[in-house]
Amino acid sequence: MNTGSANPAATHNQRLGSRGEAIAARYLEERGYRIIDRNWRTRHGELDLVVEDRGTLVAVEVKTRSGSGYGHPLEAITTRKAGRLKRLLLDWARVHDSHALGLRVDAVGITVHHDAAPRIDHLRGIL
Repeated sequence: MNTGSANPAATHNQRLGSRGEAIAARYLEERGYRIIDRNWRTRHGELDLVVEDRGTLVAVEVKTRSGSGYGHPLEAITTRKAGRLKRLLLDWARVHDSHALGLRVDAVGITVHHDAAPRIDHLRGIL
């Protein structure tokens, strides 16, 4: 019988993902990026962060891991996924009547450890 309790692994992953997105947003803001939107969803997918970088509209995919047991977080972003992110960014720009000078897709990998500062890897222009 289902008691309605959430899957503990899913809840952990959601918390980890939210923490990673917050770390990534702070990291980007400290480097002059302006956060425009978070977790924008359509039936085709989700953009973790939409930011502005000196006139360029950027979709930022954030991948977070709590160690290296499953590999580097950025390894989870395939060419196919990057293409979908670009299409979602085009949709976002159209819906929001954006007049950005350009479009770009970035990826931020966050690795958190219990006893150390998170490791942040930022790849600009993955597509």
